[in-house]
Amino acid sequence: MEDSKFQRTLSLKNSIYLGVSSMIGAGLFNNLAPTSKISSYSTIYALLFASTLAIANASSSAQLAANFPQTGGTYLYAKHVLGKGYGALAGIVFIVGKTISCIAIALTLGNYLSIAYSKELAALFSIIVFLLGYFGIHKTVKLAKWLVLILFSILLFYSVSILTTQNLNLNIQLSQGFSFETFLLSSAIWFFSFTGYSRLATFGEEIQEPEKIIPKAIGIGLGITIFVYIVINWLTLSILNPNIIANVNTPLRLAMDVSSFSEFSFLIGFGSSIAMFSVFLALMPGISRIYVAMARDGFLPVSFSKIHSKNNSAYISEIVVLLFVLIGIYSLDVIPAIKLSSFFILIYYSITNLCVLKLSNNQRIYPKNIALYGFVVCILLAFVLLIYQ
Repeated sequence: MEDSKFQRTLSLKNSIYLGVSSMIGAGLFNNLAPTSKISSYSTIYALLFASTLAIANASSSAQLAANFPQTGGTYLYAKHVLGKGYGALAGIVFIVGKTISCIAIALTLGNYLSIAYSKELAALFSIIVFLLGYFGIHKTVKLAKWLVLILFSILLFYSVSILTTQNLNLNIQLSQGFSFETFLLSSAIWFFSFTGYSRLATFGEEIQEPEKIIPKAIGIGLGITIFVYIVINWLTLSILNPNIIANVNTPLRLAMDVSSFSEFSFLIGFGSSIAMFSVFLALMPGISRIYVAMARDGFLPVSFSKIHSKNNSAYISEIVVLLFVLIGIYSLDVIPAIKLSSFFILIYYSITNLCVLKLSNNQRIYPKNIALYGFVVCILLAFVLLIYQ
């Protein structure tokens, strides 16, 4: 029943689906509300800036995954490139940050389904995802593929409904609400929307030809995600005033309520469920892979490194992740969880970029300045969140 190694079962196509499904989730259905409250229409500028940071960080993750194609993500990279102390720090901030991400995603889903029972539904949702993850990432990917296709169909319908609405105004005032302070704070919150691109790096030991597949899959998945985010959020701001969006937990559903096909607004609730579910499917197992890597090195109990020989799942670590998520669901609310998660993940990616800066020239795929940009901006936005938390 137990083993210490994962099997390489993920192809390029499956890796792309896994990457996309890991990103298009809570950020798409929730982040527009807090960022609109902070920066009005200029939240689009913040989204674009966060996208550039995501590209820089993703390029660093891709390069490191190609050089170190094992389970562990930046924990593994930092251990080899910077030393064990940096590795331990990367592992801790990843586990904390991504566990809080799970909490935020679960709570966002609960809000879209039922405000009255949001926490109970979030807990149920977490348990279901754990049970699916127990049967292995190859089954998770098969389900993620269909979830992504269904979600994209709903988002296409949403876009058509908005575009055919009479009071639509695509010429939004992007400069409204802009200041350096609000720009940086909104950017830090938007960053939460893109952090799923690292998921493939944490599954490095389970991907076929990781040196080739991981950089390509991360690039394609992130490109698709950025395009979808910009289109959907621009359309939403074209039909709803930011002052209205700022005071709701479900901005896309509200936009659908006032669109041409408002009678189908229930589809947004369904779409949000699909999106959260697909993100969560890879996120919880991804956290468990860091537990596995740290347990292999003696930072955590050795039992955390156990791999189910039949299901190819880190089942003991996944139980631990589930327990922390359930505790967090009843301890945090969505917006504070998003901000807190973003802070820890920004620290995580600053370490990722620092690792790339320390690589030799022949180990790099992309110019060194991209990693330098990612490092500086990650530190800047983490500081902004710390000051304005």
